[in-house]
Amino acid sequence: MRGSGLATVTQASPVLAERASSSFSGTNNYYAYALPSNERYTLLQQMNAANMKVLRIFVNGVTAGQKGSTNVAIPDLEAKGFAQWDDTILNAIDQLMVEAHAWNIKLLISLYDKNVLQAGRVPYASTYGEQGFYTNSQAISHYNDRISYILNGHKNAKLGNKPWSQLSQYIIGYDVLNEPMINQGASFYTSHLDWVCNTAQQIRNNVGDKNQLVFTGGHSAAVSVQSRFFQANCPVDVVAIHDYTDAYDSYLPNALTAARNAGKRLIVEEWGSLYGSGQVANMQDNVKKMNKYGVPWLYWELITNPDPHEGEDYEIQVGGENWDTLKGLSQQTSGVAGAFDWSGPLAL
Repeated sequence: MRGSGLATVTQASPVLAERASSSFSGTNNYYAYALPSNERYTLLQQMNAANMKVLRIFVNGVTAGQKGSTNVAIPDLEAKGFAQWDDTILNAIDQLMVEAHAWNIKLLISLYDKNVLQAGRVPYASTYGEQGFYTNSQAISHYNDRISYILNGHKNAKLGNKPWSQLSQYIIGYDVLNEPMINQGASFYTSHLDWVCNTAQQIRNNVGDKNQLVFTGGHSAAVSVQSRFFQANCPVDVVAIHDYTDAYDSYLPNALTAARNAGKRLIVEEWGSLYGSGQVANMQDNVKKMNKYGVPWLYWELITNPDPHEGEDYEIQVGGENWDTLKGLSQQTSGVAGAFDWSGPLAL
């Protein structure tokens, strides 16, 4: 945990007296659209069997072989330069959203990823630098153009040539970015929270349907939860939490009070348990905590091939080791009373 995000909000009861609907679960696989069709089928089929409702993906190009998989390489939307649109990735996501819908699963779409900025492979980073992406007015203008194109310029040819902004049956919402400013640390983040709010406004300007939600994209544990996001003039609908510290009890009670008072929602958008002898017990403990508060969660991450055990190793293969544990926890979560009403955004 990199700092306390919300320290001044009144403490809430850990077990909420009033809950609006059932909680839910889902998973991340940021490159799912690039997987072979049979592996997409397996991923979605197994998610459905676990009663998972949401699959989170990123709109950024990927090289082949992510996490040891057999995914194909797909170029980024702006691989050739600003506003030089290559719809290959959007077309692939179009196909994925149709397939996911057939399994009663919606997509949560992160419109870009801080990791590609850090790698410097994209025009934003090479032109403005990673920090400049958030501070340079021209970079912000380019990103606003990207958002508008994704949400309204591109049309899904498989769904009546409708723009994504009109496909709430398939899309639960959008992250402003995956983990904005996490590479710059908590102090930079807390000094530039208006970037999150302004980007959320750009999304909302393009999406009139309130059943498509705007998510913050997450940060590190409690730093994910900032009082600014609960203010009425910040058009964020869902404060997304990324937590690999297991520290939910230290900040979720306050965050729940703030969210409910503001008419907004929380989600643990990323969490995972490290591979090893303690993985099962850690998964069980984390889900117990999140379900206690009625906050939905998305696991990081499900993959369709044997775990290559790369780096920070949280991956679980669908149908592989410890999948049955996660599947059971997901099924259990669907019967838990939730802290927020998700019935509209989850409707298919």
